[in-house]
Amino acid sequence: MTNYIIGVDGGGTKTLALLADLDGNILARGAGGPSNANAIGFEAACAAIETAIAAARQAHSGEIAALCLGLAGAGRKEDVERFQNWSTEKFPQTKVKVVSDAEILLAAGSPSGPALALICGTGSIAYGRTAAGELIRAGGWGYLFGDEGSGFAIGAAALRAVMQAYDGRGQPTLLTELVLERRGLKTPPELMRNIYGAESPRSEVASLSDLVEQAAGQDDPVALVILETSARELAETVRTVYRQLGSIPIPLALTGGVVLHGTHFVNQFRLASQHLGLKFSAIHEIHESALGAVYLARKLKVNPISKLPPMP
Repeated sequence: MTNYIIGVDGGGTKTLALLADLDGNILARGAGGPSNANAIGFEAACAAIETAIAAARQAHSGEIAALCLGLAGAGRKEDVERFQNWSTEKFPQTKVKVVSDAEILLAAGSPSGPALALICGTGSIAYGRTAAGELIRAGGWGYLFGDEGSGFAIGAAALRAVMQAYDGRGQPTLLTELVLERRGLKTPPELMRNIYGAESPRSEVASLSDLVEQAAGQDDPVALVILETSARELAETVRTVYRQLGSIPIPLALTGGVVLHGTHFVNQFRLASQHLGLKFSAIHEIHESALGAVYLARKLKVNPISKLPPMP
């Protein structure tokens, strides 16, 4: 019977499972819903992980030799242990490793040595890995306590700008037209019930961040200020980690919808980083952080290992 390894990237929006052979060649993908236990609860997170793994295995019978779960919201020891226990019970014949989503991003971008990782999607967090393998973090405290520069922060700033323009407290902005059209509304006051009454207001707010990018592309001054401010705050978060790594320059891995698809935002982030004196030996855009989870899963089964699984 054929053996496989599986790497999972569990985030606040979706869960992706990659099934690979023992050499790291990607054979199948499976998707599930969000699996950040802090946002949706432990049971729902486990269900999403199980759905993604089952989808990846659908056309591939065989045993899972090794499994790595890289999960958003699993930064604390007790969180890791809880998922570790669940995984071991669910897959008793499988070697299991549970890490944060930042750790698999670091593995995907730079498998060894000092490195930086920046996740900027619905939320935001910066991670660093020292030469000794120690992990350092900044940010990632959720939308009430942090997530500066994130999709939520940008979307919330857009909503504030729309309401300020409606009141006459702020200047007119193209964001009003774009946001109302996206939400299928006629007037700004309707946004209150529309957003607060949504099943997941946080996700709905974050989903508006691309409209700020769109408005900035049309030189809307309000949108430009929102993105510039957000980019500076994100660069400050990265600098906090950068200073502790002791190796200059350092490779940076980027993932998350805001930094992968926001052209103007990324340009502003690079300018802000240069202004702060941050020097990157390389910037890697990681579209599938789950590749890092496959790499870590393979290390469980095949050790030592010299390279990441091949890109699909």
